[in-house]
Amino acid sequence: MAKKRRSKKSQKQMKKIISLILGLIVVVAVGFFGVESGIIGGESSLVPLVDDEHAFSLHVIDMGQGDSLLLSKDGKYALIDAGETMSPGERESREAIFAYLDSLGVKKLEFLLLTHQDYDHIGSAIDVLKRYDVGVVYDNGVEHTSKTYENLMTYLAEEDVSYKVVRDGDFISSPWSGVSIEVLSPPEDLIYKGKKADVNENSIVLKVTYGETTYLLTGDAETEAEEYILSTYADIDADLLKAGHHGSSSSSTYDFLRAVTPDVILISCGADNDYGHPHIEPLENFAKFTTADKIFRTDIDGDVVVTTDGTEYSVAVRNAPHDASKILISGNGVKV
Repeated sequence: MAKKRRSKKSQKQMKKIISLILGLIVVVAVGFFGVESGIIGGESSLVPLVDDEHAFSLHVIDMGQGDSLLLSKDGKYALIDAGETMSPGERESREAIFAYLDSLGVKKLEFLLLTHQDYDHIGSAIDVLKRYDVGVVYDNGVEHTSKTYENLMTYLAEEDVSYKVVRDGDFISSPWSGVSIEVLSPPEDLIYKGKKADVNENSIVLKVTYGETTYLLTGDAETEAEEYILSTYADIDADLLKAGHHGSSSSSTYDFLRAVTPDVILISCGADNDYGHPHIEPLENFAKFTTADKIFRTDIDGDVVVTTDGTEYSVAVRNAPHDASKILISGNGVKV
């Protein structure tokens, strides 16, 4: 069991946000993403206001109803989840992931971390492994009988891909100087519902820290995982929270948010998705801790990039300008 840590609240109060939104800079006409986009110096047009050659970025890729997060710093990249929508024949998510990575010139991924075994988080994993040079694959080691996961495990074995299971208290080997990646969950003995380890509750939850800036990335962790983290760690304070389970009512409890006290909240969900994500309950909770201009949704904002120099951070969105008036409305049309 990991050690409890002292609060960093005093550090957090010293921080400031340089800018939450930088409008999309248009250089060329319609590009990969179906909106106006461009390339500046070989980089995506989602240019941050933080100007530091060693800046660390979290990219929330707009890949529909699923998850795929890219971490980048100093020309090195890593991917957290590589999902596909529940309409696999269309293959639209993997194409969105590929387009985004290719636009940045990504050839190698230092690691691919799969938070859990759901299709909307691993459905494009084999495609990613075939397309990019991947150093190591991490997951939670939960037994799962889906054909997609079985095929993935077979591929890793046949291709001799480095594979590691991580649990609470582990640290992911960081390819970036000054960046720590701590695993907060799942617990070593996992979280069970009945006789089976629950897939969502055992999502890998990461606390990623660079300098004084902390990102909390929660996969599809739900209330029991949140309770476990609260009971295990004295300090889960974070500047930026990637909301659990696409903004589902199964996650983001008031007590959890009170401990995290996020300034910025990121939600990955598909436009007009069949699940009504984000649900009204977490949106109501989010509104108690931050404002709509600091909550970002891929179904509205498109790709979202958070960049920090370790002290200050900025948020850039693909579909600029960020329309805060749409944020606190659930997928079912209910307004906070």
